Amino acid sequence: MKRRHVFLLWVSLSLILSACGQTRHAQLAELGFARNYLEGYQDGCDSRKVQATTFYDGFRQDPERMKKENKYANGWNDGYEQCYASNIDYH
Repeated sequence: MKRRHVFLLWVSLSLILSACGQTRHAQLAELGFARNYLEGYQDGCDSRKVQATTFYDGFRQDPERMKKENKYANGWNDGYEQCYASNIDYH
């Protein structure tokens, strides 16, 4: 019985660690989000990280794509908002 508990604990821990190792970008790609959304998401997330550490660097954003590509703009906004939680320790 004890071996079974150890085995179940090991399997559970392995699953948790494997899920944590995957980036949000990779998770979204696996879910089938479009490339331009993913690029916007990454730019928005990077912009949030830069804002959290310094005021001198600008945002990472493609202004033309923000105006013309809704998926890029939506991805940028989502990435900017979602990466706030992962960078809370900078504030």
